[in-house]
Amino acid sequence: MNGIPNLPETIQLIGDPTRIKLMTIMIDGRYYTVTELSKRTRVSLSTTSYHLKKLTQIGWIDTYKQGKNVYYGLINESIADILELLMTISTPQKIQSYNQKQEYIEIKEARTCYSHLAGKLGVNLFDFFIEKDYLRRKNHEISLTDAGRIFFEEIGVSSPEALNGKLCMDWSERRFHLAGPLGSEICAAFLRQGWIIKSDKNRSVILSAVSPAWLRTVYKNRDSQKVLVKNEPS
Repeated sequence: MNGIPNLPETIQLIGDPTRIKLMTIMIDGRYYTVTELSKRTRVSLSTTSYHLKKLTQIGWIDTYKQGKNVYYGLINESIADILELLMTISTPQKIQSYNQKQEYIEIKEARTCYSHLAGKLGVNLFDFFIEKDYLRRKNHEISLTDAGRIFFEEIGVSSPEALNGKLCMDWSERRFHLAGPLGSEICAAFLRQGWIIKSDKNRSVILSAVSPAWLRTVYKNRDSQKVLVKNEPS
């Protein structure tokens, strides 16, 4: 007979620095081979395989075999949400190299949080949706307006009225970006149309030359400290 969840064991399993690095890499929603993860974490193949096995045993990692390769990725977006939340309460690591500094700048500017957009681009995009009354926010609930349904359909999101949006606290900005199925579909639409391009080094993204003017404007306003609260209760 099972009792309450064994939280201490879970914390111990995910608390290993190498396992945290592996899961942080996979926050971008991609699948990786052991070799790719070994190179990214700078840990031996055998050690990487060992930690992936541990993460698979607790149900945090999904595997997919194609040909001779086995690919590893986070089991679902909920795991990414947990990791992002932990980042908001964690003390920052000291940057010790130029490459680490550049990666931090890139990720802070614009990145994927599993399957939705985060960083300065993500929070400014959410503010834009609120300002334009495409979305309305009441406390921590998000609702779609008629204008929002039209807008999101125009940018390539199918049946936005059937998709729920939710708030996700951005660890680098300490403000909310849009998550949930609606946030994921918006990010997917941007990728399909080539408006954003994923980095092959980390989970940062950049705007492409074919991105629309309104999206470039949102991104150019990334240094604004204005927080829009139009739809929040007084």
